[in-house]
Amino acid sequence: MQKLLPILVPLAVAVTVPAFAQNRQVTGQVLNATDRTPLPGVSVVIKGTTTGTATDPDGRFSLPLPADGNPTLVFSFVGFEPFEARVGDNGTVPTVQLREKTTELNDVVVVGYGTQRKRDITGSVASISAEQVAETPIARADQILQGRVSGVQVTQTNSEPGGNVSIRIRGTNSINTGNEPLFVVDGFPGAGDLNSINPSDIESIEVLKDASATAIYGSRGANGVVLITTKKGKVGKGTINVEAYTGVQIVRHKYELMNAREFASYLNDVNAGSQTLPQPYTQEQIDALGEGTDWQDAILRPARLSNYQLGFNGGTEETRYNLSFNFFDQEGIILNSGFKRGTVRLNLDKKISQKLSFNFSSQVAGTFEKRAFVNSQGGSFGGALLDALRFNPINPVRDENGNYTYSNTPLPYVEDVGNPVAFAEKVKDQRTTARGLFNVAANYELLPGLTLRISGGLDYNNLQIDGYRPSDVFLGRLTGGSANRTQQNRYSWLNENTLTYDKKLNPDNALNVVVGLSEQQFYGNDFNSAVNNFFTNTLGSDNLALGANIQTPNSGRYTNTLASYFGRVNYRLFEKYLFTVTMRADGSSRFGKNNKWGYFPSAAFAYRLIDEPFMKDFTALSDLKLRVGYGVTGNQEINNYQSLARYDVGSYAAGTTRLVGLVPANIRNPDLRWESTAASNVGIDVAFLENRISITADAYYKKTTDLLLRVATPRTTGYGDILLNAGSVENKGFEFALNTTNFDTKAFGWKTNLNFSLNRNKVLDLYSVTELPVGASSSSLFVGAGLGNTSILREGEPIGSFYGYQFDGLWQTEDEIKAAGRTGVRPGDPRYVDQNGDKAITAADRVIIGRAQPDFIYGVTNTFSTGGFSLNIFIQGVQGSNVLNLNRYELESGITTTNKLKTVVDRWTPENTDTNIPRAGSTIRRSTGIVSDVLEDGSFVRLKTVTLSYALPKFSKVLKQASVYVTAQNLVTITNYTGYDPEVNSFGRDNLSLNTDYNAFPSTRSFTAGLKIGF
Repeated sequence: MQKLLPILVPLAVAVTVPAFAQNRQVTGQVLNATDRTPLPGVSVVIKGTTTGTATDPDGRFSLPLPADGNPTLVFSFVGFEPFEARVGDNGTVPTVQLREKTTELNDVVVVGYGTQRKRDITGSVASISAEQVAETPIARADQILQGRVSGVQVTQTNSEPGGNVSIRIRGTNSINTGNEPLFVVDGFPGAGDLNSINPSDIESIEVLKDASATAIYGSRGANGVVLITTKKGKVGKGTINVEAYTGVQIVRHKYELMNAREFASYLNDVNAGSQTLPQPYTQEQIDALGEGTDWQDAILRPARLSNYQLGFNGGTEETRYNLSFNFFDQEGIILNSGFKRGTVRLNLDKKISQKLSFNFSSQVAGTFEKRAFVNSQGGSFGGALLDALRFNPINPVRDENGNYTYSNTPLPYVEDVGNPVAFAEKVKDQRTTARGLFNVAANYELLPGLTLRISGGLDYNNLQIDGYRPSDVFLGRLTGGSANRTQQNRYSWLNENTLTYDKKLNPDNALNVVVGLSEQQFYGNDFNSAVNNFFTNTLGSDNLALGANIQTPNSGRYTNTLASYFGRVNYRLFEKYLFTVTMRADGSSRFGKNNKWGYFPSAAFAYRLIDEPFMKDFTALSDLKLRVGYGVTGNQEINNYQSLARYDVGSYAAGTTRLVGLVPANIRNPDLRWESTAASNVGIDVAFLENRISITADAYYKKTTDLLLRVATPRTTGYGDILLNAGSVENKGFEFALNTTNFDTKAFGWKTNLNFSLNRNKVLDLYSVTELPVGASSSSLFVGAGLGNTSILREGEPIGSFYGYQFDGLWQTEDEIKAAGRTGVRPGDPRYVDQNGDKAITAADRVIIGRAQPDFIYGVTNTFSTGGFSLNIFIQGVQGSNVLNLNRYELESGITTTNKLKTVVDRWTPENTDTNIPRAGSTIRRSTGIVSDVLEDGSFVRLKTVTLSYALPKFSKVLKQASVYVTAQNLVTITNYTGYDPEVNSFGRDNLSLNTDYNAFPSTRSFTAGLKIGF
């Protein structure tokens, strides 16, 4: 052994020295850069080798180092940016902070009373960014939702400049109350009409669709919630942004009407056989006629459209600002109509200290609207356009003296209506609004993660309506000129106080809790006055004292209050199990004394399956999240004081004295309460190939009970109906959204966004009846026409079911009529199906002949980019809906003494029997009521928007960006509908007269060119 020592000792030394060198270690800790919490499971690898380790639950790691040099460590973790750090000479690295990847999943989304990462959302929420808003020149903020969000149907009910849209999120819940969503602008709920909101100021729009997302708004969340966030100041050097665009609008489609020769021949046919009147025109006169006056062309024009925006943005860590000025000007394609809007917005964010900050958002806006849309009978339909469709094309716009043709001729062969061009040019109907929307909030951090927010807001809206009908136009002839002035003041104030606790408790648990209380009060007052019989038209409505006949003025005032308590808990476990629980209690002055308070709970769960270890083998998957939720929300959109016993003003004449008194108006209902919508939702979010393909799909079921329903009462009560909580409606549907990045290279980019939605609506219960005929066209608009109700509410059928007679061709011979046992009809008259076989067409033969609600809706957007060019193409579609074309009802038969569609040239005669157009003078269609031959397919595919933009090279150091663009809107519409546009509802947001077209303002095709510059 001793002989071996000289050999073993040097060998042992040689072996142990390298071993000791290998014991050199590096230690450290890895944190989340956002909240500085430890990150467990982070991969730590020596660069260029396979030697590595992972961080422990406290984010710490220890790793052996090679004998020589200071290697570089590579840190990587799912969802975070990779990071490299060089080991120091002392064998250590500084604390490593990893930043989350700026992927779509980590985008911050605005939700009720807070924000969340998209990856953490448990409900159904869709988001539209400022970039998407900027892609299309729009007049109203809500128009951007059209065709871009699954589950949201947006209908342009009135294409008139300044006209409204109707929005349905996941179907129609209510029958007699509102179905529009709640709009929240910068935290202010109940923002109402969005005409005064400048779209260029919008940073993002979030649409809350399911109950787990909307329950935080309780009694106003049943129809969905739309959150609009305007642009805030950004830290950095101040920027100046300028945008301007201008363009032209032209009518998209016109009715083909009879020309002068055709209408003269038609009038002769209508008058044929008259024993009292000669024919209105001789054949020689007819032969001498040409095309005559195209009255649509006479009142329609190419119309200008322009928009100008100037914005200032910037600030420091302590103070940030965003200031913008905007002016929007849109002429209407009907003469003397248009809409203008001017806005000023100022948003300020001020950080007083590390704990205290203030937020201030404000907008002041003014709008001015000129309308040409009051009909000759003084109602709310038609006007210049209605008369243009009816007026005799033989008559000129002006007579031989250059004056407007006063009225229709020749009487009594034609209807006595006024010259539509004179109407458009001389009749005044102007609306001016002034609106201020202000919100200020103070935020104070009481403890780390615990923040108190106190906010107050004011929304003030003043509307003035100014109308005048001069005595020298047909409309004012009977009154000697008439003027009216209306003023409406609406304002509300809001106070909200919230406590938010947002804390990552440890690497595995995170908690976000919001509790708060809110109070909002609404006020309004109205005043209206009207005067007739003016001895001069010079001042119009500017001096009502010039009118000799003063009408009874009227005025009113109202107020209502909403008080609320609410809370929400979001809990994250292991970053993959996500829980949300929400509760809100609302007390409203609108409801009965026995039911002032309503309670609206919800719960949701989401499972981020992608974060499970066993999913790492599925490398093609980038994200996979399952969602499920259930909740209850409410609807309080009824008029004020409906639960109370109210009185209306009543008056009567006693000789020459007018006596005024009060009459009971309704039956009180102290038990009146909210409609209640219980909704469940199941959804999945999945992405592939590093989020190049992402899919969101949702299935939902909603049942609305305790409908605020007007129920008929016995005549012995002295009232026609009472507002009760009765009946129920269901909606169920499916939504699908697909986003793909098809190409993403420096040379070429192509992205696609597709959404698809279907909803099935059904009336479940109508309380005391199983069906109820409804429809606004039974109003005074068609008095004496026998039109009747247009729709029916029937248990088992959807809201918007058209109700009428089934067209069955034309009667051809007297023998055919006699064999059928019919009376009161002639050959050439329309024939309708005798459903009950009693040989008579009565109300008992009416059936459901179509449905307003579509089978499905969809939208597709493709964005292409190459070099400095970008092309955006947006297609919108609606499939399976019907539209009731009441224009055709009038223009193919209806009033026999007005102009008609050119199709009537092919009307039935004994020599022309192969047609479905009734004989000249037939009044059967008009006297019967709603019929299926004027119910048309309203499906359409529309090339809604095409925008081509080019980013100009930077030719100056002060220039940050510059681009030019051209946009075409409503470029192509593929549809079988024969009217102006299949996207229509002449009765606005009326739930019971959906898709009804009677003289709606024509839709337009527009072309604009614009410039954007940033300094």
